[in-house]
Amino acid sequence: MQNTAIMEEKKGKPGRKKITFTEEQLLEAERLAGLGFSEEALCKAVFGCSVTTLQRRKKEFANIEQYIRRGKLKSIEEVSAALFDSATGRNGRDPSVSAQIFFLKNKGKEAGNPWADIQQVENSINLSNVLENANTRIIEGKKVEKLDKKEQFLLKDTDTSNDS
Repeated sequence: MQNTAIMEEKKGKPGRKKITFTEEQLLEAERLAGLGFSEEALCKAVFGCSVTTLQRRKKEFANIEQYIRRGKLKSIEEVSAALFDSATGRNGRDPSVSAQIFFLKNKGKEAGNPWADIQQVENSINLSNVLENANTRIIEGKKVEKLDKKEQFLLKDTDTSNDS
């Protein structure tokens, strides 16, 4: 009886040791996220864990997501400022027409920007035509089932030759 009590004391939690991230790892992840690293690449380069583990830790600790997001936002802010400076000539050079066009096409889409490069796709489906075509295929399928195998083969052979 005493042996079992000793064994129970020695046993810890079953499973792997829980992975925790250091402040240094989080700062490096922030920097690399700003350089465009994906979460998978961050896991390999910084954390040494799987993407699933990172996603679980992000749910448990909101600051992990904040570091990654802050790195991405910081780089977007820097590039946007550089693009704006290039477009307006604030960088000490003549304004860049291509930077101006890019800026106008990609900024302010929600604000009704007339230069915004927006694509709208409209689809219309006539449900009665879809159902009619489906019924035709079902009826033709029943006709094919009634044929013997040799006739089905010949019918399939003529269908494929008509497609060409």
